[in-house]
Amino acid sequence: MTTRTGRLRLTGYLGAMVLVFVIGGLFAAFMIVESLPSAELRALTRHASEQLYTHRGDPARFRTDFDELARTRLAITLYDADHRLIASSVEPPLPARMIDDPDARPPLTFVHPLREGDRVVAYAICAAQRPPLRRLLTGLAVLLAALVLLVVLIARHVGQPMERIADAARRFGRGELSARAGLGRKDELGEVGRAFDEMADRVTLLMTTQRELMANVSHELQTPLARIQVAVDLMTDGVDGQAKELLPEVAVDLGEVERLIEDMMTLARFDLAHAEGLAAGAPLRREPTALAELTERAAARFRTTHAQRRLDVTVAAPLPTLAIDPVLMLRVLDNLLDNARKYSEPDTAIALEARATTDGGVAITVRDRGIGIDADDLARVFTPFFRTDRSRSRKTGGVGLGLGLARRVVEAHGGAIALASTPNQGTTVTVTLPADPGATATSPPAPGRASP
Repeated sequence: MTTRTGRLRLTGYLGAMVLVFVIGGLFAAFMIVESLPSAELRALTRHASEQLYTHRGDPARFRTDFDELARTRLAITLYDADHRLIASSVEPPLPARMIDDPDARPPLTFVHPLREGDRVVAYAICAAQRPPLRRLLTGLAVLLAALVLLVVLIARHVGQPMERIADAARRFGRGELSARAGLGRKDELGEVGRAFDEMADRVTLLMTTQRELMANVSHELQTPLARIQVAVDLMTDGVDGQAKELLPEVAVDLGEVERLIEDMMTLARFDLAHAEGLAAGAPLRREPTALAELTERAAARFRTTHAQRRLDVTVAAPLPTLAIDPVLMLRVLDNLLDNARKYSEPDTAIALEARATTDGGVAITVRDRGIGIDADDLARVFTPFFRTDRSRSRKTGGVGLGLGLARRVVEAHGGAIALASTPNQGTTVTVTLPADPGATATSPPAPGRASP
C-alpha cells in the first residue's frame, strides 16, 4: 500500500472541496449583510454617509458616489435638517419618518445625524439591502447544476470500473475462468481490478493443476491396478504359475502407489501447517542423523529397486551429524534419484555426491545426463503437480510431486534446494542443509509413516 494519496481518493477530496466551496459561496452571498456585526455595519454606513455629504458640492463626484452605493446594495437617502429630501440612491427614497421614529426602521437600517460643528445639518438614512429573489434562485440553480455535474463525473469515474469488476466476478463465479476485469487505471480501483485478475489467475492455475493431478493420479494407478487384476484373475482361474510370475511386478507397483500416497499426505501436512500459521518445521520429527549413512542408505535403496541403472556415489568424508527428520530427508533423496532415473536414458549414469560445507552443514547433489528442463519451466518445476511438456512427451509417469515435496522438506529444515539444467544435457539438483537448521518444532509422526 503506497503512502501517496491515490487518484481516486484525491478525486473524492476535490469533489467534496468543490461542493463545500459552492455551497459556502452561495451561503456567504445570501448572508453577507446579515453576517456583519451591527456595530461594524453602523460604522460602515456612517462613513459612507459622511463621504457622500462631503461631496454634495461636486455634482459629478456626488453622482459617482451614489452609483457606487447602488452597486454595493447599500441604500442611502439624505435629508436636510428640516427633513427635506436632498438625494437618494434608491427610488422611492427611504421615508423621512424613520428619522424620528425608531420603530419605523426595518432591520439593518440606521439613521446618522450629519453635523457641522455642534449643529446637525442633515440626516442620512442607510439600509442594507438583501439580494433579490431572482439572484438567489439563479445562484441556487447554478449550485444544483454543479452538484449534478459532480455526481455524474463521480458516477462515471467510480461506477463504470466497479461495474466491470463486478461483472468479471459474476462471470468468473459462473465458471467462465477467462473472465478478467482488465482495468488499466493507476488508482485504487485499478489496484482492486488487478488484485481480482491476479486472484483469478491463481484460482485458474489451481483448478488446472487439480485437473492435471486427477488425470496423472488416474494414470499412475491404472497400470498397478491392471496388473493386480490380471494376477487375481489368473489365481481365480487356477493358473498359479503365471500369477506368481506377476507378483514381483505387482509388489513394485504397490510400492510406487504407496510412495505416491505418502508424498501426497506429506505435502498435505506441510500445506496444513502453512495454512494454520505454524512454524516451517511443524511437520518434522528431528533426531541426530549421520548424513554419510543417510546418503548411503538412499543409494542402497535405489540400487535395490533399479539394479540395472548405474549410480556413482561420492561421499567426501567426514560428513557431520545433523538434527533432521531422517524419514522425510530420505524421501527427498529417493525423489531426486527417481527423477534422475525417469528423465535420463537407461545407459547413462546418475551421480550422487555429498560433502561438508564451510559452515558445518552438508551439500548433497544429484546429477543426471538426461533430457534436461527448458528455461521457461525452471521457475515452475518446484510447483506441486507441475510437469514439463518434455517430461510428458517421454511418458515417464509421475504426478509432479517430487520436487515440490523436496523443496518443502528442505526449506522446513532451514536449507535450500537449487536446480540447474540444460536441455538435452542433463539436470543438477543441489540440497544444502545448514549446521543449525533453526526450526525446532516437532510433531508426532503421521499415521502410516514408515521408518526408512
